[in-house]
Amino acid sequence: MRIAISGTGSQGKSTLISDFLNQWPNYKRESETYRSLIKEGNFPHSKNTTKDSQWRILNYMIDEMQKWSKTDKIIMDRCPIDNLVYSLWSFEKQTTDIDKEFIDKCIPLVRESLRQLDIIFFIPITKVAPVLIDDNGIRETDEIFIKEIDNIFKMLGAQYMQNFDRNPFFPKGDSPGWIEIFGDRQTRIAMIKNYLDVDGDLIGGTEESLADLINPYDNKSFDENIQQMKDIIADQKKQRDKDIAIAHQRQLIKQFNDLANSRK
Repeated sequence: MRIAISGTGSQGKSTLISDFLNQWPNYKRESETYRSLIKEGNFPHSKNTTKDSQWRILNYMIDEMQKWSKTDKIIMDRCPIDNLVYSLWSFEKQTTDIDKEFIDKCIPLVRESLRQLDIIFFIPITKVAPVLIDDNGIRETDEIFIKEIDNIFKMLGAQYMQNFDRNPFFPKGDSPGWIEIFGDRQTRIAMIKNYLDVDGDLIGGTEESLADLINPYDNKSFDENIQQMKDIIADQKKQRDKDIAIAHQRQLIKQFNDLANSRK
């Protein structure tokens, strides 16, 4: 079973991996992560990332994934879909040299690499268990940036759910499960137990359809979380609408000030 933990910064990915390994000690994790590559090479990353940085990180992740087979039990800190999310943000903002040509080159590579994974547990931003932003010297601490990255993750997740086997980001016919995990530390592990047995194998067997995995609402043991999920989604929509309104107001104020200054 090959598992990756994905999501924007400061959402407790490393903590979840630690808790996961305590629950399923028969799993392994990478000896080093992409963070080691960034540190050793002093590469720009996050908001300041470049084509060179993203390409190096992507290839590092893919090389690491290729070390493991379906019979291994491995949990990884992020995966190529994370790399693509940060590249998409940079392309959208046009703040670095990442352009459409680079994105077009990365998408098929990321898509095919995901055949090397069985499950992606995605940690979204929620109000259920907010995580304090901690500056570890590498992690980005800009809250707006962190939320914008989260929104891109959610967009890709929506593509997965709504267009399973028919979207450009995930491989057709051999896609990993995309499963949202949220809440406090104990709740996250409890949610994962809906999918993995005591040995860390997929409940129902390794040949179980991934289509069943991506639809937790069909799982009776998950029913108690449905209303909570709906509430979270509604809260997130309200917050996004509020952020958009504030951004619009700021733009109007800026335009007014620019006009006033031009008339002086």
